[in-house]
Order: sequence, then C-alpha cells, then structure tokens
Amino acid sequence: MDGDLLDDRYQIEERLGVGGMSVVWRAWDRVLERAVAVKVLAGAQATAGGARQRIRAEARAAAGLWHPHVTSVYDYGEHTDAAGRHVSYVVMELLPGQTLSQRLAAGPLPPAAAMRTCAQVAEALAAAHERNLVHRDIKPSNVMLTSAGVKVVDFGIATTAGRPELEADGRLLGTAAYLAPERLAGGTVLPASDVYALGLLLYRTLTNELPWSVETPTQMLNAHVYVDPAPLPDIEGVSPEVHRLLDRCLARDPLDRPDAAEVATALHGLSDDAERRVEQAAQPAPASPVPAPTTAGSSVGRRRRHFPAVLIPVLTVTAGIIWLLLPHFSPPDGRSNGITSPQGATPTGATVDGSATEPPAPRQTSAGPAPVLQPSRTLPTPAGPTAGAASPTSPGGTTSPRAGQVPGPPSAASAPTSAKPGTPIRALGGVVTVQCIRDQVHVVNVAPASGYTITNSDSGPAKEIQVGLLSEDNKSEIRARCVDGTPSPKVKESRQ
Repeated sequence: MDGDLLDDRYQIEERLGVGGMSVVWRAWDRVLERAVAVKVLAGAQATAGGARQRIRAEARAAAGLWHPHVTSVYDYGEHTDAAGRHVSYVVMELLPGQTLSQRLAAGPLPPAAAMRTCAQVAEALAAAHERNLVHRDIKPSNVMLTSAGVKVVDFGIATTAGRPELEADGRLLGTAAYLAPERLAGGTVLPASDVYALGLLLYRTLTNELPWSVETPTQMLNAHVYVDPAPLPDIEGVSPEVHRLLDRCLARDPLDRPDAAEVATALHGLSDDAERRVEQAAQPAPASPVPAPTTAGSSVGRRRRHFPAVLIPVLTVTAGIIWLLLPHFSPPDGRSNGITSPQGATPTGATVDGSATEPPAPRQTSAGPAPVLQPSRTLPTPAGPTAGAASPTSPGGTTSPRAGQVPGPPSAASAPTSAKPGTPIRALGGVVTVQCIRDQVHVVNVAPASGYTITNSDSGPAKEIQVGLLSEDNKSEIRARCVDGTPSPKVKESRQ
C-alpha cells in the first residue's frame, strides 16, 4: 500500500496505525495539496461486502455529523489497484497530537484535564445522539488529544439507535473492556451504552485503571454483568459530585444513566471547580477553619444493585475474537429494564471484536477514607404497608469469574440489606431516598451534598415527588414516580 496512488489523487505515504478491521495511512491530497488521513479496510475485510458497506456507512455518518470534537470526513472512494484488488477507503482530516491511550501510557491525567477531556467527548456523543447515531466504540484509542481540544474518531461500527445490536451474522461489535451490560444481552442499540463507556473512560483518565481486577477478556465480559465496579478512589481535586456522576454513568440499568448532554454540562462545571481549587491551593493558605461536624457512616460509596443475570458462557477464544452464546433475555420479575432480547427463543451465536481491546493497567488499591456527605434530613415514614419498597444491596465477596467459567447470579444470602428502607436516587446535589407504597411514592431521606441546600421537598406520599438541591453553581432536580411498585426516577442538572 505504501506509495500507492488512490484514484489518481491520494498519494499514500506512511502507515499511522492499525485497528481490528482497517489500517490508517498518512497521504497527500494532490488536488487540494494538503496532508490527510486515509482509512483502508485491511486483510480479509477488504473484500468482504458487509465490511465495505460498513466503511461507506461510517463515512456518511461522520460526514453528516459536523462538530468541533468529531473528526471531519472529506471523501469516500473505491479503488482497484494494479493487482486487481478492490480497496474501499475513507479520507479524513489528519489530526496532529496523540491518542488518549498514548497519553495514559505516562499515567493518569490531572483531575481538571481528565474531566475537561471527557466533557468534550460527551459533547461529541450528545451531537451524535441528537442525530440518532450511537458510536458503540468509545475508548481511549478513539479519542485524539489535539491543540484544538478533543476529537472523537472511528465511527466504524456506529449505527442508529433502535437497530438490533447483533449483526446479521450474529456478531456483537465492540471492545470488551467498554461494552455496556445491555449490549451483551443482544437487544437494541441505545445511546445510554455510549454513556456507560464514557463513564469507564472518565474512571480510566482519572486512575489509569478500569474498575475491575481482571486478566482476560472473558473475565471482563463477566464483570460488566455480575461484578460491581470498584468505587473511584479518593483523588485530590476530585469532588464527591464526580463520584456521584460516575456512579450514574456506570449504572447497570441504562434507564438510570444521564444523557450525554447532561454529563457534558456537569463535567465542564466540575472541571472549572477543580481548576479553581488548584489555583486556591497555590495561594498562601489562611488559618484553617474548624471542620464542620459530619454524620457518621455517610459516604459517597458506589450504589450496589442487583441486575438480572445475563448468562455469558465463553465457548472459544481464538485470535482475539471471543465467541459467545447469548440466551433469550427476560428479567425475572417480568419488567423491562430498558433492555430487550433478540427476537426468537433460541440462543444466538455472537462475537465480540477483541482485536482492538486495550488491556487495562494493573489495578491498585486505595485505602483512603470515603468523602463524607452533609448531615442528611430524615423525613417521617407514613404508616401503612411497604410492599414494593426496594432496599439497596451489595453482593459480598464477589470475585471475577475465571475464563471459560459460567458465572452464576450474585448470592442474595451474601447481600446485606440497608439499615434504612428505600431506594437511593443519586444526583450531583446529593442523594434522595424514596419508597413506594403501592402506586404512591414517599421521600424517606434527603442527604444534600457538600455546598448544597434543599430548596423544596414534596415528601409525599403522592403520585410524584420532587426535591430541589441548590449550590452556588448548580441545581439538581429529582423527580420520582412508582411504576409497578418500583421507583422510576428522573434527574435534571442545570448550571446557575
């Protein structure tokens, strides 16, 4: 390929990178006299009809998505070389800089830079989601760091929301380390799956780790479904609000995740706050004030929730491709969690593209104490039955399953129940615990985050409750209803 001339216009100069299905080259555009990047299908993919359709679809999707944080697409072509080989290619802007994956080789980013980077990725995703387009492969190697800011690249497996996750040949496309659990259920494409990957990207940029101790792609796939992510360790400059936002992005139920636009707004504000704290720390410190009293036992630990088991027995691992058997998915209580199963009752064979999997850095443990919330306000619980009330649980002693081992669902016997009944709803402004009494919802407790005050609280019981939490820079509005005896929350974050 080196030295080839595509369609008498693009002179191939040097190889820039290799992915699972393509090669990216530096080239010179003879017509416009500028350097460009040319993405060409590689190996057997070059002659596969489905792959050619996919790279053409990628060009169309990215070309129609103009955004300052999305790489620009200039052209698409199909070329036949001197040997008679058919080559499909996409011409893109040549980006100076390095990938986020290359930057992380030197260690995690400073908190403000990590949040600003992920905020710009979230902006790009929000623009894609507005056009009903889901990227499906957000990871450090697909994020370019340039002097003009972040650029999200590689829309090679992007598709429209609502389409089946599985390809016609039964394959599941993506990178094992960043696959949302609902994607492994083989349902329909959801924008929330990009937000899950974005949460993992934020965790990675802050720690240079992923929130599971795993050694193989098999264990990683099982971890997405069965193992609670490790809480973000205490990091200087990372506020409790970041912990809570990350918690929501990594929720196993896609309905519990914020949308990409909300994440972008929140992270921009949090990165500004982190930069101000760094500037203040550089100034001479005034006399230390007496610390305010805290409530014992309150923390911003990660929410632990049971998720309906999705069986993922691994059959074969060959040449970086993981073959899976995805059974018909049905939540045990008959309710939909925003995840749908493939049509038909028979198991479906699928593959996950593991060739682009980025091995996580070895996990390191942190013994630092969890940040402490403000004293919470407990509201009286009305008399009456408590049927349908949910209690957060935490699986005890959970370990990553071994490669090839069929994991079982978390044991209920090892899950201690919360001392206070109810379901926590987490926002940047704090945690609101609610309880369902038939079709009525009741606020059990409101725990504002540091710097937030309660502006209004309709404690119920009512068809819908609303709680407002306000700080100098941000406002959190929490609403909740009861659907089949289970709280259905909605959280809105806005800047002041």
